[in-house]
Amino acid sequence: MARRTSWTLLAAAAATLAVAGACSDSHSPPPRALLGLPDVGTLAVTVTTSGSNTPSGYTVIVDGSSSQSVGINGLVTFIGLPPGSHTVLLSGVPSNCSVSGNPRTVSLIAGLVATTSFSVSCTATPPPPTTGDLTVTTATSGASGDLDHDGYTVSVDGNSSKSIGTSGSVTFTGLSGGSHSVALSGVASNCTVSGGNTRTVSVTAGSTTRTDFAISCGPTTGSLSVTTASSGASGDVDPDGYTVTLDGGTSRAVGDNETTTFSGLAPGSHTVVLSGVAANCSVNGGTSRTVSVTAGNTASTSYAVNCAPTGPTTGSLSVATATSGASGDVDPDGYTVTLDGATSRAIGDNETTTFSGLTPGSHTVVLSGVAANCSVNGGTSRTVSVTAGNTASTSYAVNCAPTGPATGSLSVTTATSGASGDVDPDGYTVTLDGATSRAIGDNETTTFSGLAPGSHTVVLSGVAANCSVSGGTSRTVSVTAGSTASTSYSVSCAPTSGGTGSLTVTTATSGASGDLDPDGYTITIDGSFSQPIGTNTSATFTGPSGDHTLALSGVASNCTVGGANPRTVTVPSGGTATTTFSVSCASTGGGGGVEVVGQGQIGSGSPTPGSDATTFNFDVRADLTGRFTGTDWTDLHAPNQPATLTTDPVADPATSFTAYRNSSSACSDPTRGVEVDAVGREDTGNLVAYTMTVCDNGPAGSGSDFFQVFIPSEGFGVSGAVTSGDISKR
Repeated sequence: MARRTSWTLLAAAAATLAVAGACSDSHSPPPRALLGLPDVGTLAVTVTTSGSNTPSGYTVIVDGSSSQSVGINGLVTFIGLPPGSHTVLLSGVPSNCSVSGNPRTVSLIAGLVATTSFSVSCTATPPPPTTGDLTVTTATSGASGDLDHDGYTVSVDGNSSKSIGTSGSVTFTGLSGGSHSVALSGVASNCTVSGGNTRTVSVTAGSTTRTDFAISCGPTTGSLSVTTASSGASGDVDPDGYTVTLDGGTSRAVGDNETTTFSGLAPGSHTVVLSGVAANCSVNGGTSRTVSVTAGNTASTSYAVNCAPTGPTTGSLSVATATSGASGDVDPDGYTVTLDGATSRAIGDNETTTFSGLTPGSHTVVLSGVAANCSVNGGTSRTVSVTAGNTASTSYAVNCAPTGPATGSLSVTTATSGASGDVDPDGYTVTLDGATSRAIGDNETTTFSGLAPGSHTVVLSGVAANCSVSGGTSRTVSVTAGSTASTSYSVSCAPTSGGTGSLTVTTATSGASGDLDPDGYTITIDGSFSQPIGTNTSATFTGPSGDHTLALSGVASNCTVGGANPRTVTVPSGGTATTTFSVSCASTGGGGGVEVVGQGQIGSGSPTPGSDATTFNFDVRADLTGRFTGTDWTDLHAPNQPATLTTDPVADPATSFTAYRNSSSACSDPTRGVEVDAVGREDTGNLVAYTMTVCDNGPAGSGSDFFQVFIPSEGFGVSGAVTSGDISKR
């Protein structure tokens, strides 16, 4: 009885759901069941179909597992589903039909009935395709000059034709399904089609079929090489070679012993003619040849030319320049001489150059590059007649007027502060470049004139012990041509209070005369005032009384100072204190070797811009200390600015001396030589490694000393006998 009631309840529920489905849509709240069901839910799914070519029905699937068939316009019910969300899918929908929201999610509540509906729209199925497409491609191999550059023609079934490139693609559309004949035409005679140029291709309706043609093109032209082999003395063979002409049209020059090749020639016979053969020369077999050329190959022919001895057929022409004017006014970079408007070469202000191998006859010579302040007597152009076997000559006289200044000046000013009784009563001494000295007052200006442009060193000396110089006593000043550079010294003098006294310093040096320090020493008082002093001499200083510190420096490495150095000496007011520095110098082996000193120049000219002079000033010791400065007055890096090279590790720590060798094979007596490796700074600011080689071959002024500097990275060097000054190895 209970089972029958259950089925009755289910039937009543189904009827109720049918009514509910007819009265509600998917967006209306689901109706509540009229019967008391278990704690489960019910889902009613409605399907409606519109349009043509509809299916016979569908399948409704819930949660991917429970399914029921449904008509195209029908209702199915899923009973006993747990409450919650469920996925509903309408399957079996053909491709010509569409439905929205498929699949979808429906939410069930226990004891209630949920509904959802699918609306399906169908259209008529299109008929199957009856035509297809055909794509034809070409791929051509071979050298670029051998390909068929106007391409080919491809035709289908002997009717439809299209142009196609050597490596291209074209498509024929709307072809009926089935077999079609494809033909490639317009193929050059040097090209072949792999598999033939006609083929049958099956086209499938509704798709694109492809066929490919592979074309290979061989060479269409050949080459011809022509070789000349000339025999005879170098002065008798034809200096300008010959001319070879192909087929009476194409000509080119060929040397006496040379090969030239004509390319891109059509296969067949070609005529080659050699012309321009000198009268003293003959060609074996004549000057004309007929040569057969085949495609893809290089044919060859040769000419054997025999040249008999002749007399001279050419001459020479020498051109000389003679320039007058002050050294600073002549053209520093010389001139250019041009022959017959074609051949040019540089020529100095006073130099001769010769052009050789000229054909007899008139030749034109033009001088150019003349500075604006210079004029050429008779003009810059000359016509000169040259005869065979002789040297003709012409000359240019160039006069250069004065130009702007080539030198500059340097003014030095002193400004001394302190009580009148404390300032230095006898003033000071100012020294330029270690050579030129002059007196200068406590508050005075002096000017050095006629200085070469570049860096100059100024040193103030003779400063009293109670006075100090701001910034030190040495200055480096750059001088430019036509201008006056300046530098100043600010000297402060402390009170001497307790009066003044005198201090006599004596040096007593022992040792062999060849071992003594030839340039003596330097005595420094209180670390501020310095003065040179000989190896065996005395110097007296006047200054404030009291304790003073004395230091003896510049002592050669083979010499030692006895007693304290530095030392303290008390100067009495109104009196004189004395102290003696005893110096002992050991033997250096007779050839020196601890120091080399030099100042002077190589070259005969004066040290002015553009001259051949190179000046030097150095003092280098075996312990790799010292300084070096070289100035090349020939190498001008700016107008009237000579090139310089300086090594001074104290003033410029980036520079250094790296090796000191106590002999040199460059000297006739190697023991009189020194070689120094160093890093120096050029006036351009560049750091370069260089080697200085010097020979102390004799006394100052003998002209027997030797100086050389070489810069390996630049392949540049200067060398020569010392024409002024001296080099001393100690």
